[in-house]
This record gives sequence, C-alpha cells and structure tokens, in this order.
Amino acid sequence: DILEKYNVKATFFVLGTNINSSEEIIKRMKNLGMEIGNHMYSHKLLTKLKDDEIKEEILKVDNLVYDIIKEYPTLIRPSYGTISKKINKIMDRPIIIWNIDTLDWKYHNSKNIANRVLKKASDGDIILMHDIYRATANSLEIIIPELLEKGYKFVTVSELLYYKGIDLVPGRVYS
Repeated sequence: DILEKYNVKATFFVLGTNINSSEEIIKRMKNLGMEIGNHMYSHKLLTKLKDDEIKEEILKVDNLVYDIIKEYPTLIRPSYGTISKKINKIMDRPIIIWNIDTLDWKYHNSKNIANRVLKKASDGDIILMHDIYRATANSLEIIIPELLEKGYKFVTVSELLYYKGIDLVPGRVYS
C-alpha cells in the first residue's frame, strides 16, 4: 500500500513457503510494476544442502510464481545471502545481495530502520527489507518521502542495473 501510495517500485524476493497464502498480493505486486525474484522455497542454509536440493529449492519457487503471474523470476537471492563458488555455479541467473541491511529482522523498530537507511543511502544502493514485519512497512512512511525529496528514484533491481549499464550474468553476485 505504501509503495503504491508514493508510486515507487521495488523488487520482492519471495519465499516459497509464503507464496500460497500470498497469491493475490503477488499478483498485485506484478500489476503495480514490482519485480518478483526467487528467495528459495524454505529458507534453508544452502551450504548445508546437496546440489539437487538447492536446485529443487529454486525450481519450486519458480513454478509457484509462474502459476500466479505467468512469468518466471529472473533474479535470485539465496537464503541468508549465502554465496560460495558452489552455490554461484548452481544458480542459473544473477544473484542479488544487498549493500544496506536495515536489520529489520532483528530490530522491529520503524524509526531505527528508517535511520539506518537514511544515514547510509546513496545512489545505486540495494536495501534489504523484509515484507513480513509491520515496523518495516511503517518505516517506509519515513524513508520514501525523505529520499524522494532528496531526488532519489526508487526502481527495481533489474532497472537499477540497467540504468547503471551493468550486464546481468547468471551466477554472478550483484550488490
């Protein structure tokens, strides 16, 4: 609702276990021009999984998303942001990591989340937020107007990399 209110875009890396209860929200995200990425099915630590288990984590989300919006996610964010040579080799699309962690998963405080972003934000940042916390949503009522006033534009990750002239390569990490 807040993103729509300010007409700004974002990329949502969806977790497979949450998809079935969020079908209408995912359709709405797509209709509003948001980007839908893959965040694994069950949020397991990938370094503890075999190659075929990692592939299954990816495939399950891909298929669930496709069933809802008729498009497959083109970006992926590994659980916990875990990357390694093995994981990168398995990933069949660009891997997106953040460079600003709001720590919203740890501190459920809107002002704290907003302050972390506003103190660190600069051109080209990818900010990690979780759409499952009310405090995170509330922080956007502080963050978005202030950054818009400073001239920032909110775009999807794919748009950001396009505008920066960065070619996306499967298995490569971007932040």
